[in-house]
Amino acid sequence: MNLRSLFAAFYSIYLSILGVLFKPVKPKNHLTLLVSFEENAQALIRSYKAHAESLSYEMTVLYTRHAVSLKKELEGIGSFYLNEKHPLHLLKAVLILFKSKVVITDNYFLMTSVLNRRPQTTCIQVWHANGSLKKFGLEDVTNQNRPASDISRFKKVYRSFDFVTVGSDAMADVFKKSFGIRDGQLLKTGVPLTDVYYEEHKPELKHKWPKKIILYAPTFRDYDMQSFRLPFTEEQLTNALNGEYMLLVKLHPAVLHQISASFESELIKNVSDMRLHDLLKAADILITDYSSVPFEFALLNKPIFFFTYDLEEYDRKRGLINNYTSVIPGKACHDSEALLEEMTKKPFRAEEMKRFSDKWNMYSDGNSSEALLKFAETKMKNCAEAPA
Repeated sequence: MNLRSLFAAFYSIYLSILGVLFKPVKPKNHLTLLVSFEENAQALIRSYKAHAESLSYEMTVLYTRHAVSLKKELEGIGSFYLNEKHPLHLLKAVLILFKSKVVITDNYFLMTSVLNRRPQTTCIQVWHANGSLKKFGLEDVTNQNRPASDISRFKKVYRSFDFVTVGSDAMADVFKKSFGIRDGQLLKTGVPLTDVYYEEHKPELKHKWPKKIILYAPTFRDYDMQSFRLPFTEEQLTNALNGEYMLLVKLHPAVLHQISASFESELIKNVSDMRLHDLLKAADILITDYSSVPFEFALLNKPIFFFTYDLEEYDRKRGLINNYTSVIPGKACHDSEALLEEMTKKPFRAEEMKRFSDKWNMYSDGNSSEALLKFAETKMKNCAEAPA
């Protein structure tokens, strides 16, 4: 067992002790968001504020370091910044979970495993993506190198999910394999983070830059957190693309502080501190790789290109879904020249993009947050009516 697995084992034991300690705590009409990404939480918080008068419960938000930008949304709502490595933070967080009848989370948190033997609290996983091009959970290819204790711990967390929200039947199949869940646990309410793409507001960032916008939003490489390559140079933007475009770079939160912004120039800007949905709405073109961003951007029916310079290595070390190249709505380009060929000489296939979006966003209709909050209301009432 390596040091990381050993630490996780002690961490799990500590959580189990807290679970026993707080077992007598009775839950109230309370909903807690436990989040490490801002997108789903932002949508749910805004919907809660808009419909609070018709809901019988209060909301508390537990947010980690990657979701600190949520502070702007938290006025009038109970919140707590969670340092997952701080014992006292964990103690307070577990107590908050136990006081809640419904917990909504957006990622793998070992903390939710304390809810496994607590039927009074419903745990709902909304996940931080409405589609997936890479394998995760029980399908993660790195599991083959992990000790059995790690896999057992993962399964313990996945068993804590009473429900998982889905935006499509395609993603439902992914979750069933990745989390080991059944059809009855799937909530076809759509994914809250997609709601913003149905709003009619004009893109606020569209006029911030004087040129058309290419947004580059790559995923991270957990086997090399400093791995990063731009799709175009300043020279290519100036000459091959006639100086018509700005290249905006949105780094994944996991590598935000590990990659230097020294790549910036007149036509290349680091916009990692800006909200993804604002950038997607403003962008004319998206370039990505194995990220889940295309599933959101497809709702806007604009061109997507895939810069997959390390496709074979990534597939071997991290694991892509089966038939990756036939699933994506475009060609996997191994270098800048192939990207330029696709961008400048191939017409945009709007119908293909719409088919891709319809397949992966079939249940996301712009009201997913409201639907999930209403489901939580139903669970609260059912819990109140259940015999003691």
